[in-house]
Amino acid sequence: MRTTLLLSLLVLVPVLLWFVARALPDTTHHAAERVFATDVATLRQVLDAVENQPRWRRDIAHVEVSGDEWTETDARGRVLRFRWTERSDDRYRLVFEDDRGLQGTWTAAWTPTPEGLRLRVEERITLRHPWSRLMARVFFDPDAFLAAWFEDLEAELSRKATTNG
Repeated sequence: MRTTLLLSLLVLVPVLLWFVARALPDTTHHAAERVFATDVATLRQVLDAVENQPRWRRDIAHVEVSGDEWTETDARGRVLRFRWTERSDDRYRLVFEDDRGLQGTWTAAWTPTPEGLRLRVEERITLRHPWSRLMARVFFDPDAFLAAWFEDLEAELSRKATTNG
């Protein structure tokens, strides 16, 4: 009886998780914004210099740039490919992907405020594989990721303001 119950659970739980994973939407949308005491030129200088990200982003170990494309290797060794699709006076947009079925878009738009610049970042992330969608929801917090990115950016903008470059 116990063996039958245990075997039933060993089969039933993964099957239920599979159905849950398949029911999750493959694309999620996340957004955050913050006001920075900076100007457009300084913000664009930091965002344009993607090769410098390992210096100011806590999660990036290495960046290789080739024109409007680059790869980032994060602290865990995961490699993402990026490509600029828009760089206008008030908005930047890029696409990204990896070899595991993750792809998405990242958009940053800014507007002047009396305090400096209001920066809004939006990410759309698509995970093709159902297990990846389930694991991402369990182990990855996109809001915390964006908050950490904003903190790192704020520190870099402050450093630029005090060192003038």
